[in-house]
Amino acid sequence: MKKFPGILFFIFIILRIGASAQSTIATWVVPEEAKEKVCPFQFTPETMKSGENIFQKNCKSCHGDPGKQNWAKIVPPPGDPASAGFQKQTDGEIFYRVTTGKRPMPQFGNILSDEERWQVISYIRSFNTNYVQPAPVVKAGSGSKTLTLRMYCNYRQKKLYVLCMEITKDKTEIPAKGIDIQLNVKRYFGILRVGDPKTTNAKGLALFDFPSDLPGGQFGILDLSARVKDETGNLYSNQANARLAIGKPFLFKNLTDAHAMWSVRSKAPVWLILTFSLSLITVWGFIFYIFISLKKLKQTN
Repeated sequence: MKKFPGILFFIFIILRIGASAQSTIATWVVPEEAKEKVCPFQFTPETMKSGENIFQKNCKSCHGDPGKQNWAKIVPPPGDPASAGFQKQTDGEIFYRVTTGKRPMPQFGNILSDEERWQVISYIRSFNTNYVQPAPVVKAGSGSKTLTLRMYCNYRQKKLYVLCMEITKDKTEIPAKGIDIQLNVKRYFGILRVGDPKTTNAKGLALFDFPSDLPGGQFGILDLSARVKDETGNLYSNQANARLAIGKPFLFKNLTDAHAMWSVRSKAPVWLILTFSLSLITVWGFIFYIFISLKKLKQTN
């Protein structure tokens, strides 16, 4: 009987940890269009094996072994991928969370390719005997559709909207749903991808957050472009461009403005000026000393 309270306390702690993990998932908002995202290929024993290898290298240190509830003791608890709460998520939700990350979980969109992230999901789903994979959907892109893009900015909400419309055979425009749009920004040495592709909703809109941490010159102006992207990673010629003052204002300093070794003479470091002046005085003093000594020696003779 003495052990009974201890057992109850242990069960209580386990339930609290599980509830905390589930609460973390519940408060991690996933866009509706992301929830509907479907893997473009069929899960097979090969994809599951590849996913297992990726999971062991990148996920096990925090999530532990699926089904064994031996995740790392961090806050918030990462949870067990084999648990019922974890498995309730759609494939799109898991893909979104793996891609975007949320502290302390890193953004694997910058670490793993789209295919590798889907392979991890393939492995995770192998622990759910009731799971039925949705039929794979490969985005058509502009290979089979005539699409046009327009970019809009909502400064108050700090959002960028890309409107994707399909031009039908009778030249009318209808919203293009389910099209992946990639946002890019022009930098000095090329084009920088901004985040991951967003999928258009039923209204043909793809929603992006402001890249406000990107320096945009004195007035924060960024040269943005949006392009259609298919599941194989190809970017089509469909493109919308915009110059928007949504970046971080950054005033470039002239290298000759500060006291530095590479600056102009008037901006040379003080220590360098003093060292040069002292050296110059020393050299001329030594020359003057030799001249006086030679003059005295001549007078003596």
